[in-house]
Amino acid sequence: MKVRVKTEIAGRSIDETLAGANADDILAQVKSRVAKELGWKGLFLNAMTPLGFAQEAVKRYNTANQSSYAPPQSASEFVQLGSQLGFVEILPE
Repeated sequence: MKVRVKTEIAGRSIDETLAGANADDILAQVKSRVAKELGWKGLFLNAMTPLGFAQEAVKRYNTANQSSYAPPQSASEFVQLGSQLGFVEILPE
């Protein structure tokens, strides 16, 4: 699986292409990248599972945007939601 992620985190623009065996690999990479961008504030992410991170990300997105997207129940759901919202572009392999 190959995706392009375009978003802003902690005031920094991110535009990166990620490749992994599946959506679980991609989600783990996204979690790691976000933790890196947040610096010491991202330390709490290390204790979260990738799916827990995805669910928290959607919760925070909903709060910030007054939306009501359901928390993802899988990495694949998270990638698909990111695609629907325009943060993720699923690329051909």
